[in-house]
Amino acid sequence: MTDINWIPIVAALIGGGAAGAIITAIISTYRSRRQPIGRRIDIVPVFRQSNDSKSLRAKIAIAHENKINTFENLFLAEVQIVNRGNSDLQEFIFGVTLGKEDRCIFVETIAPDRHHNNIQTTLVTPDNPRSEIDFRLAPFNRGDSYALKMYVVIPANQIEPQEIKLGSSSPVKFIDMPTIVELLSNAALKVGPIRIG
Repeated sequence: MTDINWIPIVAALIGGGAAGAIITAIISTYRSRRQPIGRRIDIVPVFRQSNDSKSLRAKIAIAHENKINTFENLFLAEVQIVNRGNSDLQEFIFGVTLGKEDRCIFVETIAPDRHHNNIQTTLVTPDNPRSEIDFRLAPFNRGDSYALKMYVVIPANQIEPQEIKLGSSSPVKFIDMPTIVELLSNAALKVGPIRIG
């Protein structure tokens, strides 16, 4: 037994079936992971009431289907969704959930082109404001980007809308997409002992 040369035997095991099995297991794990979906939510105040009791009080009037609704404030929430995963999806169903008392009064869906559909499945109007809105994107291929514009009103005692959450029953995870300006503001350049940020 002392005359057995172990080096060629170990090399054959590593270079043969064992290495192939390990590589296959790594690739399978990578491909079956939860797909990352990029999200970016920007909130822009369109009309905000002042909390100062000495300032003028105003309301915004919105006309919809020959009816006028008035609100004390209005915010525009711009939502962008991007498939950052390695799988093409025939359709992707997800929902947007606003804060406890925040309400969406209108949604504008934006698809990248005529071959993509961004369908709002929950009816939202100024007469029927909602805090939970569902959407269906078809198709949602790798790299596809869809956008939504949500017109949001909040209670008079709040300053800004609460956090807007995205969710889906699909095996995905939502990841934040910072802008280039945000990335650059967090970046730092280190030259020798000097750090520029």
